[in-house]
Amino acid sequence: MPAPTASDNPLSERELEVAQELVTGSSNAEIARALVISPHTVKVHLRNIFAKLDVNSRTEATMVLLQNGWVAVPGVTPVAEEDALPDPPPLADSPARPQAWQRIYALGSLLAVLLALALPGLLSRTPAPADLLSERGVTVIGAPVITVPPRWEARTPLPEARTRLSAVVNGNFLYAIGGEDKDGAALDSTLIYDLRFNEWTNGAPLPKPVANAAAAPLEGRVYVAGGSTVTDDGGSLIYDHFWVYDPQENLWSSLGTLPVAVAGATLVADDASLYLLGGWDGQQMRNDVWRYTPEAEAGGTGTWELITRLDVARAFFGAAVVDREIYVAGGYDGQRDLDAVSVYSLVTNTWRDLPSMGTARSGHALVYDGLALFALGGGWHTDVFTHERYDPATGLWSNFPSPLEGEWRNLAAVAQGERLHLLGGWSGDDLDVHLQYQSSFRTLLPVITNE
Repeated sequence: MPAPTASDNPLSERELEVAQELVTGSSNAEIARALVISPHTVKVHLRNIFAKLDVNSRTEATMVLLQNGWVAVPGVTPVAEEDALPDPPPLADSPARPQAWQRIYALGSLLAVLLALALPGLLSRTPAPADLLSERGVTVIGAPVITVPPRWEARTPLPEARTRLSAVVNGNFLYAIGGEDKDGAALDSTLIYDLRFNEWTNGAPLPKPVANAAAAPLEGRVYVAGGSTVTDDGGSLIYDHFWVYDPQENLWSSLGTLPVAVAGATLVADDASLYLLGGWDGQQMRNDVWRYTPEAEAGGTGTWELITRLDVARAFFGAAVVDREIYVAGGYDGQRDLDAVSVYSLVTNTWRDLPSMGTARSGHALVYDGLALFALGGGWHTDVFTHERYDPATGLWSNFPSPLEGEWRNLAAVAQGERLHLLGGWSGDDLDVHLQYQSSFRTLLPVITNE
């Protein structure tokens, strides 16, 4: 059977462009950025490529493409058979035992080969701080088309596009705090959304511009912990700031410093305390879980206490408190996105595992609406196309559609009763979206008595 030729190539021109990126090991998101198409379109092209090549995986497709010469690995130039050099004459017999210089040469060659094989993986495991903490320098492919599936509703958008922001609900108001703008600059704005009138107003600015901060409400006040900013030279600063906002006074105050400077951590609250989990400290992912108990009197600074540790150090993950338990889902461990879900009991000081999410996620939010947990967004290093809902009664995760096609990472989300609010984030560009999801339908029934 004759070897396949270029004329035997079953792929279209666009599929060849996708295939060329595929053989370099690029993810779907990376292919989308390189070709300026959506991750969903990449997925469709890959499905067609697999069908035409009669393969079932990226590895098989890569082997077929390279063996047939339909694509080439950058930096490697194939040599035509007619241009190949003639076979060299046979070498003289080598000594029975290799000489010392031969041993050294062989060992050096082996080490060089091993380093060449390992280096790409080593370089890709932990991104540089600027990549981890900012969208600055990321290729902009344009904001996606937003559809509005059933149970979704578009609300008044943010005054300006932003990503890496924080959000909390306090009473009838939603607070969107800090974040990063289209130029990669950290923001100090406090935006206040009136849930009754669908309007945004400006609150007092933060003491300092900050992105990747964690926020949570407690006893009528809003707390913000840590965060970061990217400097003009491309470096990054990670903060140990700990601030509190008084809505009545429209005033931010400092509560001192955190036990450690972190960005991409998560802050949650129960009835009496705040809990700061994980994050990136500029050198490594952290697994700390700290409890902060405010002083009884107003203006007190409170105390921090290390109470437990996450099973895997991580940042940019989701966490929520439900019935004196902290649920932790997904995140980025410095090498990959995670799909694992675990629960920490504040009563028994023990951890237990739950079923994993259907998709590994980082840069997402986890919120609780009083009935179920919702993992919203993601798609940073792993392609995502839906959101997920966890039902505590059945212990199962299920998917529901997203208004955005493909990634929607580093957004902010909150639950207010049976409505979820999703704000900003990144999906090919910074977003100003404010979308509401009806998570459940609750009707108050009249109480009937025999009296």
